[in-house]
Amino acid sequence: MGIALFAALAIAARTPAAARNTPLPLPLLHLDVLLTVSPDLAGLSQRTLVAEAERIWAREQVQLRWPSVPGGEQRPEAPLRVLVIARAATGLAGDERWPVGELLPQEGPRALAIASISGAQRVVSEASRHRVFDLPALAEYRLGLVLGRAVAHEIGHFLLATGTHADRGLMRATVNAREFADAGASTFGLDDDAGRWLRERLIDGVPAVADLRAAGFSYTR
Repeated sequence: MGIALFAALAIAARTPAAARNTPLPLPLLHLDVLLTVSPDLAGLSQRTLVAEAERIWAREQVQLRWPSVPGGEQRPEAPLRVLVIARAATGLAGDERWPVGELLPQEGPRALAIASISGAQRVVSEASRHRVFDLPALAEYRLGLVLGRAVAHEIGHFLLATGTHADRGLMRATVNAREFADAGASTFGLDDDAGRWLRERLIDGVPAVADLRAAGFSYTR
């Protein structure tokens, strides 16, 4: 259920002014996520991960809250835990797909998603392969972007209660490495079908996360 990445050439990272200045809609749904990050992940990468996941879902009127992040309010009833760990990528040798995220089958009251630092590092490395010069801090930033987008994807699987994938947008099964590590990429929002489904359920009030998941969404319908 995770995102797999194809190898691709790199381009310069930049954030369009329009993307920076576009106001975000007010959140209608709050999702508490218990986030546990390996101490091996640099602070810049962790902050970027959190900011990117929040940015993606804020545009869908979903506010992510991180009770396990320092300063976060304790909410032990959070329905989703995300582990960001130095988990070895599961792709085969010579394979150009590197899984970064995975939402595990839920067996208890709290779902579990895992994001692989190793998988994300391979994506950043491939995206930077043809870049002549890149500061170390930019590599840490790109790593956070990849992880944040992977985590946002798995949150999508959780909220939509689906294992299916879209042809475009955040919920694609595969994304090329250049796009995934590009700070200027604007293609990580929900696709029209999933976005419409979510808005229809938020328009009359704020449903409980459990009720939203019970409704379920599928790209195969």
